[in-house]
Amino acid sequence: MGKVNLGELIARAAVSNLDTGREQIEYIPLERIHQDPNNFYSLEGLEELAANIQLCGLQQPIRVRAGEDDSVVIVSGHRRRAALELLAKEDPKWASVPCIRDRQEGSPALQELRLIYANRDTRRLSDAELAKQAQRVEVLLYQLKEEGYDFPGRMRDHVAQACKISAPKLARLKVIQAKLTCSWAEKFAEDQLSEQAAYAIARMPKELQERLYQVCPQPMGYAAERILSLSEAGVTWEPTMTCPDGRACKRGNAFLRHDVEHCHDTCKGETCCLECSRAKEAYYACDRMCAKAQALRKDKRDEKKSREEERRAQQQLEYQADMQKSARRLLRAAEAAGLGEEESIPLGSYKLPITVKELRAYATGDFLDRYFYGNELDPVRFDRLDQIAQKLHCSSDYLLGLTEDLRPSPTPPAEGWVPLEWIPGQERPHRDQQLAVVRFRVEGESELIRSIVKWDAAAGSWCFPGKTFSEKLEAECVAWWPIPKEE
Repeated sequence: MGKVNLGELIARAAVSNLDTGREQIEYIPLERIHQDPNNFYSLEGLEELAANIQLCGLQQPIRVRAGEDDSVVIVSGHRRRAALELLAKEDPKWASVPCIRDRQEGSPALQELRLIYANRDTRRLSDAELAKQAQRVEVLLYQLKEEGYDFPGRMRDHVAQACKISAPKLARLKVIQAKLTCSWAEKFAEDQLSEQAAYAIARMPKELQERLYQVCPQPMGYAAERILSLSEAGVTWEPTMTCPDGRACKRGNAFLRHDVEHCHDTCKGETCCLECSRAKEAYYACDRMCAKAQALRKDKRDEKKSREEERRAQQQLEYQADMQKSARRLLRAAEAAGLGEEESIPLGSYKLPITVKELRAYATGDFLDRYFYGNELDPVRFDRLDQIAQKLHCSSDYLLGLTEDLRPSPTPPAEGWVPLEWIPGQERPHRDQQLAVVRFRVEGESELIRSIVKWDAAAGSWCFPGKTFSEKLEAECVAWWPIPKEE
């Protein structure tokens, strides 16, 4: 027949779909309408299609060609015929179907090609259906060449054109069709495996394909590509190490599953779980570690937890001893001031007040099942020492432990005594850890604020004193008054 343009052949094969105005519609009983045995397209979504036909009617007649005896064979409309069969079971009016008889002649290969062209644009094809379609189109085109048709150029390009896919995609689908093992091929045919994953798996050795199917029957595409890359680099996931009891490690598939599921760090089966850093981590540890590593990790975590509990218990005892000592001192002042049991004593701007009743409990060693983060009654932690002194009718010196007198009498000045004066804020103490009353200015406040702070020579700034840590004073020091060092 000479050289033939494939596009013209395609148009010739599909002309019946484009020129329906000059063709006659005839009604043919369903039992006379047969499926084309060469149809490989899935018949899915029939219930939804049947409901649509029942509501809106059959919008497009079924295209058929003459079959044996008085029957006809579907060229285009296999899903429509199946949906009408469902409707006909409930309502006989659907038992006769409007059809257009395709009267074009041609070889069986050309007729089947016509079937493929009639169906390729009527539905969304899965990658598996595209692969079958491309495979069948290639066979048909070669048959047509034997019948005398000549298609210039590469056959792969003709098949890609006919199937409306790119040549690289066609090449990938051919690899999938040829090399994917049966288990994976079923997944691919059921549209449960992406083209990316299927293409990567198809290039793996068959043994690895089967192992991968056992550990992860539905991997993501990037995971399959990672396993392929590791395999090409020589990784076998066959561990060579031995357990502490001398037996060989048999966890190869567990290592493989780990590398499928974890994209950022691969195991490869080259490190024993007992030695792997991921098995020893406190957080985000490997969930594929062996039972021996899990037991060892649990023992170490339990041991660490026990040590931490012992440390915290000892720490609480130390805090409680300090609290008891401070509570006794405050309670003495509260009793001297005649405060009732429910009377509250302010401890600071950001601390809850404490009642005399609570002070009494602390003083007797009853800490009310409370957990402490330090000596909360330490006077150096009080930011309004003056308010507490006023409430307890005692001096600040008593609260600070500088005297045992609740309200000490003023000492007459010695001969030649010069009154103490505030030291300007720009002058720094000569002694590290100097305790002082500081007047400082806070942005947005109209009045100066006073507080007991400590000089930190290393930081070069005043800090709020604390037993476990110090907080830097972020304010302008206007003036300060040194507190004598306790002897």
